[in-house]
Amino acid sequence: MGFHLQIKNYRVIRSVDLEADGVCVLVGPNGSGKSTLLSAIEFLRNAFDRGFNAALNFSGGPWGFTNISNPKDMPTTFALKISDLQWEIIPTVTSNGAVYPIPEELKYHNCVMSYLSEDSADDNEFSTPQSLLLRRKYDSHSGDGVFENIKIPFVRVLRHYQHYSNYHLWTLRKSGSLAGNEISLQYGGQNAFSVLRNWHSSKPLRERYDFVIETLKEAFPIFFDDLDFESAGQTVSVRIYPPDSDIPVPVYFISNGFLTALLHLMAVCSAPDGGIIGIDEPENGLNPYAIKKIIEAFRDRAEDHNLTVLLATHSTFILNAFNEEPDKIFVMDQDEEEEFARLDKIRDPEWLKYFAFGDLYGRDFAIQEKR
Repeated sequence: MGFHLQIKNYRVIRSVDLEADGVCVLVGPNGSGKSTLLSAIEFLRNAFDRGFNAALNFSGGPWGFTNISNPKDMPTTFALKISDLQWEIIPTVTSNGAVYPIPEELKYHNCVMSYLSEDSADDNEFSTPQSLLLRRKYDSHSGDGVFENIKIPFVRVLRHYQHYSNYHLWTLRKSGSLAGNEISLQYGGQNAFSVLRNWHSSKPLRERYDFVIETLKEAFPIFFDDLDFESAGQTVSVRIYPPDSDIPVPVYFISNGFLTALLHLMAVCSAPDGGIIGIDEPENGLNPYAIKKIIEAFRDRAEDHNLTVLLATHSTFILNAFNEEPDKIFVMDQDEEEEFARLDKIRDPEWLKYFAFGDLYGRDFAIQEKR
């Protein structure tokens, strides 16, 4: 299904127009906005669920909300389109927080279904705002029932979006996970072992567990064959079994790379069908062979479950895994007038066939020299 995200004048981002589906890569120098782009979807999720000021606080507060290089009167815009429904908000932020009401618009098949402007606000509900997705009246052409059918997939994808960046590996290794009934991985991975056990014990979710285990076997064939669970009070932990061995290795002694791979795979499995996830620097701690196998697994999962997986990376090994897919690589560079572009739009695809993308990165990925 994929999605379409447009962002203007948000933190380090001047203007981004991203259409993505399947497994895609964001590349660019440090500070170019890769992580900001991934966190922008998280910002929209929080704005929808908890209100705009809460989302603002979760994302670092009002300071630097607008791009300092843009004119002061330039509006900030977010537009997220999933399937045929588009949600757009144009917030104004001061040092005291968001200015309400926040102009907002819903479109279906590019036709405006409902909107709220500063001039049309007729109450003060937006001091604790609910989005148009939650509270607006719908025009006579749509009807509530029709709108609900349109809205449900959009909201499911938005609410389940996660931006995975800094896993709590030491906490997992030392303390395990608090036992619970969650079936989705938290952004820091703290609940990983509990979720994995829940997948293992649930017939409808067992395929997620099997996907993770089988991929780990392929990515780490020398020292991983299986795992089991340990419980102590309210915590859950794991231990792994090397091939041809009955002696388990406690999680405390498991490498960061293995734990990182486990969490990446669980992150992808936690997304609902049609869902979106972002992973920052997925290469951390992983050897090239493991990276190759995990990217292959991401692709299989994305195809089978209609997912969009966004990887922000500097890894030449990851880039080389996309040598046949320049349309899946997006280049960001704040030093260029056009700060965001798809690789096959800035370099001739025929020319790209002669190179490994990992070799080109940092030298011939410049946006300005279009061919």
